Amino acid sequence: MGNEMVVTPRYWHHRGEAMLPGREKSLMIFGGIPGETAEVRLQHKGRNQDMSEWLRSRNPSESRVEPPCPKYAPCGGCPWMHLNEKGQEEAHRDLIKLALRDAGLEHLKLGAWHACPDGQADYRHVAKMGIERSDRDRVRLGAWARNSRRIVPIPHCNVVAPVLRKTMKSVAHHTIELDIFPYDAETGRGVLRTVVMRASRTMGKVVVVLVCGRNTALLRQLAEDIEHGVPEVSGVWLHLNETPGNSIYSRDEDSGQIRMMPLGGAAEIEETLNGVTYEIGPGDFFQTNPSVAEVLYQRVMDRMEPTERDTFVDLYCGVGGLALQAAKAGAGFVYGIEGIEGAIVRARSSARKNKLTAEFASGWVELLLPDLGKRLGGASPMIAVNPARRGLEEGVIKELIDLKPKRLAYISCNPRALARDLLALQEGGLKVVGDIELFDMFPNTPHVETLVILEDETSEDSGRRAPKRKAVKRGKARQG
Repeated sequence: MGNEMVVTPRYWHHRGEAMLPGREKSLMIFGGIPGETAEVRLQHKGRNQDMSEWLRSRNPSESRVEPPCPKYAPCGGCPWMHLNEKGQEEAHRDLIKLALRDAGLEHLKLGAWHACPDGQADYRHVAKMGIERSDRDRVRLGAWARNSRRIVPIPHCNVVAPVLRKTMKSVAHHTIELDIFPYDAETGRGVLRTVVMRASRTMGKVVVVLVCGRNTALLRQLAEDIEHGVPEVSGVWLHLNETPGNSIYSRDEDSGQIRMMPLGGAAEIEETLNGVTYEIGPGDFFQTNPSVAEVLYQRVMDRMEPTERDTFVDLYCGVGGLALQAAKAGAGFVYGIEGIEGAIVRARSSARKNKLTAEFASGWVELLLPDLGKRLGGASPMIAVNPARRGLEEGVIKELIDLKPKRLAYISCNPRALARDLLALQEGGLKVVGDIELFDMFPNTPHVETLVILEDETSEDSGRRAPKRKAVKRGKARQG
């Protein structure tokens, strides 16, 4: 009983715990709800904050529900599974308001909430599994545990698509049967590090990537067993990562690319959003939740309203995300930039398959933007940015401001990075127009996708013709 206490947390932490601030350090409560008085158990004392877990409520919140997953607490991958849908929406709004307030942007308004069309379960079309040796020296695969790198088996995970549950079980079974052990970067022993699986909502097919520290003959056998065990698996690929640390993929030192080797089957799967079909290869970025991505992409087009007189630039475009949507919507000139060469190969291929006209360049956004500005010749483009969680690099923000965009769509999955970048963009002369829209891309988690539209009031819609298009040569796609 010495580790139990009664507390009333006050606000949400960006990781999903309820927080109780203190004079010396804060208390994080997993499973807690701000404003709800509850009994909690202290789990860990840290230098800056202590960690605890919810036991029972004294005045239960109207948002509280029983988590449907028995691994809710040990896994921790869905920290808001104890909230109903309304409670999750309110929690997301609170986190964004807090980030905006801290940046001095509390005057910006939050608008529409777009719930996941597929509901709170079976929505994830990407799954990742770690591997370890158990205390009994047995191989174990599953999710990384809350607050540790220990593995929690999740054969019945209710947020991944059913075909991924099937694939996860097959991967775990055959890995154990073949006695493939986890890789240890310090000793160089073992083989497997991580398994990444992506399913197509459109096709029902799956591509599997085995991330390993070294290559062995057993991996081809594992790939064959997985394909035989799950007919929906269309391809199995190998990525070698010998580096220390917890990064899933390593990049080639010279090119910065993520290298893949085939172990069996096809390289790509396809996903269709709003009538545009995308090729997605192993290691490519594509939205985890296609049903929400479809809503998000449509809202970007609705609010940007590209016409044949407009130039549309898609930064961090992946396999062609918003660029191909803009081309379908009738933009006069479409240009996408992405750092992963293989994704650009597939973006070009998708453009041909959809009979859409768009140009794509492989390289880092901050390096390619200056040349793009010269090519546009002073025309004010429409720009869409969808950066990683860290947000925009400082150099990119300056280049965006210099381009004087007719309209800028900023898509973000990190409210704090978004608030920081919005402040810099506004200081550079861009103005937020309309409300910030929220998209429930990751139900049961504190992660939320947001859409903000900005305009440069000094830009002029000069009516200049779009830049001359370059011919796209047909050729055999190669892996990035």
